[in-house]
Order: sequence, then structure tokens, then C-alpha cells
Amino acid sequence: MNERVKDVESEPLPKERRTGALTALLLLALAAAAASRGVAQQQLLLTADVGKSAFFEDEPIYLLVRLQNVGTETARVYFFSLLSSAVTLSVSRGHGKLVEVAKPVLDVRVPPSWRGQPVSPGATFLQTMVLQDIMGDEWDLRSHLFAHHLTPDHYEVQLVFAAHWGLPRATPLTVKAAPLVFEIRARTTAEEDEVRELERMKQMGWDTTRVGGYARAVGYHASLIHFAERRLREQPDDPFLPYLLYNGLYVVGKVLEEELVAGNVPRFDPDTSEVVSRLRLAVIGQQTRSTAGAHLVQGLTARHPDQTAILAEELGATPGGEMARYQVERNQHAKQFRNQPPR
Repeated sequence: MNERVKDVESEPLPKERRTGALTALLLLALAAAAASRGVAQQQLLLTADVGKSAFFEDEPIYLLVRLQNVGTETARVYFFSLLSSAVTLSVSRGHGKLVEVAKPVLDVRVPPSWRGQPVSPGATFLQTMVLQDIMGDEWDLRSHLFAHHLTPDHYEVQLVFAAHWGLPRATPLTVKAAPLVFEIRARTTAEEDEVRELERMKQMGWDTTRVGGYARAVGYHASLIHFAERRLREQPDDPFLPYLLYNGLYVVGKVLEEELVAGNVPRFDPDTSEVVSRLRLAVIGQQTRSTAGAHLVQGLTARHPDQTAILAEELGATPGGEMARYQVERNQHAKQFRNQPPR
């Protein structure tokens, strides 16, 4: 009996049966890989938000993006950022065809042993950006507030993250956010007046006119602060305030930069200015529930870690509070990394 069994087992399987067995194994492997990808996709959640559905022409649109690990295991991904090569933005105008946005990309060098950035269960990566800084029709930044212009129309924006971009031996994984849909309308008379006033202020950075021996450009920061103080009193929810007190304070024109380099005027540091800090905190307090408020929190806490924990507690479950808590965790992680002994 044992010899008979041995003989049968040693006989080769017919070709058809071998092919069927290999096909079954291949299907099982593909199913397992698909299931693994499905679990990974369910584990990572990508969301995008602009706060509302309608804007006026040249109103700053504050894009807030989140990458969350809603699973129970640590995920490893490529560096997540709106300027990452793994993140793709596409936009359609007037219900037309989606077109990829030609945004700036930051190159990141990693060692050969790198296996991806860990995202622990419950962790969230958060980032804000003014949409017109990277999307729309390019125009002269010396004459306008933003590098790009979005004309009045209906828009749809899609955000895609190739999570395993550049990860060695990792199965490709694409995570998509739900489409953003919003409208841009023509400006009212009051909105037109404000935009023109801000554009004139922006042009000061390139103004070569000299008053009292100094180029008129040196008055840019004082004019911006004066405008912010006035608008905070008159209209504390003004959508331009977070942009001006964050992006606007670090962008100067060529003439102003030349005056600073030459030492003709003292360099203005917004991060050590008590007036700027007071204005930022006041605007955050008024706009904390908006993506605009989260944008200004990002600008403040990145340079004032001592205030971050206070904001995280005070702002609670708002976009501003969420951004503050993210910055606290980010600063703690960076501190732990710096304190690690060299290997």
C-alpha cells in the first residue's frame, strides 16, 4: 500500500493541471496584493478644504490639506507636502477637462536605507497654502498680490498623493481627496477698492521715488501694519489679513531689498516685532474657525514654538487649534531627533 502511494505521488501532474494550479496561485497572490492595497488605502485619509464655496476675484483662497492615518498600524509614505513631487494638483475651469497644475516642487534627498516617513496610527500631517501662489494664470507679481490669477468662473480641484513614491520595493499606492468645488465671482465696488489699495501698497517694494533721502519702498512694512490695524478695527474677518500678516511680511521688492542690503535702513524682522505678534494673535482669535485662521497659525507657530501650546489649548476643536496641535507635535518630534546621540 505504501509503495503504491509513493508511486502515485512521484508521477508528474498533467500539463493542464499544472497550469491550473499555477493560475490559482497567481490569482491568490493578486487577490492578496489587492487586499493589502485596499487596507492601506483605507488606512490613509486625504482631505482638502478651502472653507467656503464662493470667493470674489483675487480674494485669497486658503487651501488646507490633511493626511491622516485612520488605521491601527504605522504607515510609511513619501514626504507629504503641497510642494512634494508625490502630490499632484489638477484643476478644471468652467466644468472643462482637468489640467495638472505646474506647481513648484521641492527635491528631497534620502539615504539608500530610507524606507519612508512613518505615520503612526491617529497621526495627521497638516499644511496650508494660498491657492493663487501655485494655481491660475501667471502674471506680474510686482503689480499684483499673488503670482497667479483665477478669473471669475466655476472651479474643480483634485488632489492626489502617490503615497509610496520613491519607496523601495513598495507597492504603488494612490490616495485621493474628494474634489473641491467652488466659484469665483466678480468684485463689488468695495472689494475692488480694497484690492487696488493693496496692489498699490505691494508696488511700493519696487518704487524708486525718493522722499526725504530714502526710497519710497522703505515704507512698505509700515504701510502694511497700518492697513492691518485699520482693517482689524473695521472688519476683523477681512480675508486679506492672514495673508498680509504671514506671506506679505516676508515678500519685499527689489528696491527695498537693495536698501536693506546697502544698510540704508534697518532690517525689519516681523518675528521679533511686538506689534506684528499682537496683530497676528488678534486676527487668529477672530478667524480661528476658518482655513484662513489655520494659515496664520501655521505662520506664527512655525517661528514661535513658545506660543504654540497655548494656542493649541485655547483654540480647541477648530482648524486653528488643529494646526497648533500639529505644530506642537512637529516641534516635539524635531527636538527629540536633535537630542538623539550620533550613531
